[in-house]
Amino acid sequence: MNNAHKHNAFTLIEMVVVIGIIALLAALTMGISNSVIRNSQVRQTQDAMKLLSLAVDEWELERGRPITFEGYIPINGGRYDIATNGENIDQPSGSSSVNNDDMQDAMETRIESLIELLLQSESATVILARISPELFIEDIHGKLVVDPWGNPVGVLFPGRKFADAYPNLDPLSEYPYLDESNDLTVRDEAEDGLGSCINNEILFVSAGPDLRWGYRYQGNDGVGNPTLIDSSKDNIYSYEPFIVEEAR
Repeated sequence: MNNAHKHNAFTLIEMVVVIGIIALLAALTMGISNSVIRNSQVRQTQDAMKLLSLAVDEWELERGRPITFEGYIPINGGRYDIATNGENIDQPSGSSSVNNDDMQDAMETRIESLIELLLQSESATVILARISPELFIEDIHGKLVVDPWGNPVGVLFPGRKFADAYPNLDPLSEYPYLDESNDLTVRDEAEDGLGSCINNEILFVSAGPDLRWGYRYQGNDGVGNPTLIDSSKDNIYSYEPFIVEEAR
């Protein structure tokens, strides 16, 4: 009877193996679940950005011109559609980067200003209403769109044409990589840090699940060699921005 009892019982090694298999399956299941949730959040963010882009298109179609942004000479009689209210993204003295909180505040101001403008268009308002109510929210300053991680969806506005800003300079000889962007515009601090707009199209960006904008400095080392610092890998964009390839 003792021999039969020993034969039917689990050994310590068998129990350890079973527990190990259960733990492995649990870890795999959790990893798959987290991946599914993350992919869903990314798609949700991209869907919101697509609707924002469509709303911008509707506004510009109604007005027959692009949205103008403070900081660059506008084409509509000297008035801007979007004012930053002082929330320009300035690099601290002696630094090539920007504080993440400063970027956060500036992007919140930009998306609130843009939403306020778009809501003046009936057709754009209809499109904005299709954004998930979890992402299309209102705070004490106004309405804005946030990503699933609670960060505001950032807005990058195309800069002025290089030829208009610097009529006496040849941009392709001074900055040969500008031609690769098909834009030939002067980047502002946000474009310089997060990626440049292409074909004069507004670019939307999310800081992603790490909650950091990952500001890039697309400058040079003083002798013409591009440099890049503090790049974020999980930023989400409405389209692939232009980044100086040598500075990746």
